[in-house]
Amino acid sequence: VKLDVIVEDRNDNSPIFNVATLQGSVREDASPGTPVTTVVATDRDDPTGLDQYGFVSYKLATSPEDPPAPGGQRRFAISESGVITVVGNLDVETAPSVKVVIQAKDGMVNSPGNQVTATATIQISDANNRAPVFEGRPYNAKQGELLPLRSTVYSISASDADIDPANKAVTFTITAGDTGGVFDIHSNFQGGVTQGDITLEKPLDYEKGPKQFILTVNAKNELATNSDDTLYQASTTVIIDVLDENEPPVFINQPYNGAVTENQGPEPNIARVRAQDYDFGGNQTVTYAIVSTEGWFSINEEGSISSIAPVDREHPAVNQTSSIYTLVVSSTDNYRVKATSTANVAIRINDKNDNAPEPDGPWTVTICEVPPEPRVTTINIKDKDEPKNGPPFTVTIDDASGLWVLENGKEMMITLFVSMHSWLQEELILFHFHSKFQFARKSFMINLCDVFCSCNDKGELNCETMVPIAGAGFPVALLIAIIAAILILLIIVLAVVAYRRRQQAGLEKEILLDDDDVRENLQAYHDEGGGEEDNDGYDISALQAPPPNSVKPKVIDVRPLGGAQPESRRPIQPDTDIGNYIGDAKQQADNDPTAPPFDSLLVFDYEGQGSDAGSLSSINSGTTDASQDYDYLNNWGPRFKKLADMYGGGESE
Repeated sequence: VKLDVIVEDRNDNSPIFNVATLQGSVREDASPGTPVTTVVATDRDDPTGLDQYGFVSYKLATSPEDPPAPGGQRRFAISESGVITVVGNLDVETAPSVKVVIQAKDGMVNSPGNQVTATATIQISDANNRAPVFEGRPYNAKQGELLPLRSTVYSISASDADIDPANKAVTFTITAGDTGGVFDIHSNFQGGVTQGDITLEKPLDYEKGPKQFILTVNAKNELATNSDDTLYQASTTVIIDVLDENEPPVFINQPYNGAVTENQGPEPNIARVRAQDYDFGGNQTVTYAIVSTEGWFSINEEGSISSIAPVDREHPAVNQTSSIYTLVVSSTDNYRVKATSTANVAIRINDKNDNAPEPDGPWTVTICEVPPEPRVTTINIKDKDEPKNGPPFTVTIDDASGLWVLENGKEMMITLFVSMHSWLQEELILFHFHSKFQFARKSFMINLCDVFCSCNDKGELNCETMVPIAGAGFPVALLIAIIAAILILLIIVLAVVAYRRRQQAGLEKEILLDDDDVRENLQAYHDEGGGEEDNDGYDISALQAPPPNSVKPKVIDVRPLGGAQPESRRPIQPDTDIGNYIGDAKQQADNDPTAPPFDSLLVFDYEGQGSDAGSLSSINSGTTDASQDYDYLNNWGPRFKKLADMYGGGESE
């Protein structure tokens, strides 16, 4: 027996929300009825039973939205099936997100059932639903007519309450009032505010152009999806007044022309210029001046130009092709800051035949020693005057030798021929150039090569292998340079030889003399011995010792052997025993390898100039011991006390 047991459902489970369905988003410009999201909640009870305990229905809880909508109105609604839709106005700027409380109930609609609530969060995205707003109106600007191009005339600004940068950045355009495209506007979005710089694209002119511009400027969100919607655009008016400024005078009735004859005296009123100043009602005074520096013309206060000096058509400032001289004149107003303009006056210079024809090109040619053909060269002729005062020319030759022949060629050239086949020296030829009204005398030089050159059959020079002939054009400057170089070298060699001989001759005699030094003759003898009987006079200054640390004078009669140097003398101290000092000095002289091989003069510090003894040349040697009395040494002072003690009392050596 099969027994079916039917279990009746009880409403013992509550709905459970799917959290993911509690999030939604919508643009703030969404229209009513736009679905936002569908909320889903499930119930474990049987939805097919008679009581439908598992069926879930939805509605909004009675609690208000967060944040509340203005006036207590609701922004969103929900159907029994859980679909949330837009029913009110959305504004992301005041409510970027809205929270609503959803109630879910199981069972039949009118049954009490189990109820649960959950909060759904709806994000509001920005839309371009705000129009730009101009700041700082009204806009009035004043600018001078001399404002440079690309300069900023005026700046305006606008802001937008939208959040998204694409809906917030403003783009400006000039839609009306810009006659002739004088202005342009540049948009710069920064820091939430857009600045529009109106710049000058064409020059302003107070006198001839509009004195006021009334511009209409439009502002819109160029990057927004609904940028062309006029509902979200704005416009404003910018008034620009043009101010009069001081401009340079304007030359009128151009171009200016005149004419003058070359080398003519002063000519009045050859041309006239006129300049007008329209600034400040045209009441300013205009003065004229000559800018060109040739000094040929002057201009008066009425603008009349006159010549004041002879004009040279061949001057570099004159166009030689058209004979037109461009004179530059200036006009200056009398405003406190003066303005100046310039104009050109084309003055034609009527030519006079005041220039003789002359050869044009090189005047020196090199030819073969034996010319292969009679033709020497072709000479071009030029004339600085106009063609009407130029060719044809008549040319003659002034040559008594009969070597040269001229042949007139075209209008501007002649050809020179030689009537002989060889020559050995330079020839100077004098030419006569004749034009229609002028006569000129010019010279033409023909030079041989620096060496006599041979030529091949084609007349080509070959000077490299030829030997120069003396007197045949040898360069004088090169010859002088060679001689000068030889003389300089000879002087240097002689100087070196003299210097070396002087070194080999030994040391020169160096005698340091004092201006107050009184010395007598020193007689040198070259035989050994002798003594005082061999000499009648002495130069007592040789016995003087130089001060310490000074150069000692030397008298050397014989060159020292070898390369030895004299030994320096040891200076004597004031309290040194004179006998010991003399002995030391004698021993030092005996051991000195540079001393001459004959009697030497020893230098003693206690004798010579400044000594109380004076000159010793007056002391004669005695013939006997008795005749030598040295008692007078006691009268010479303390410095001779040692000598007085040694030789006094009748003692002798």
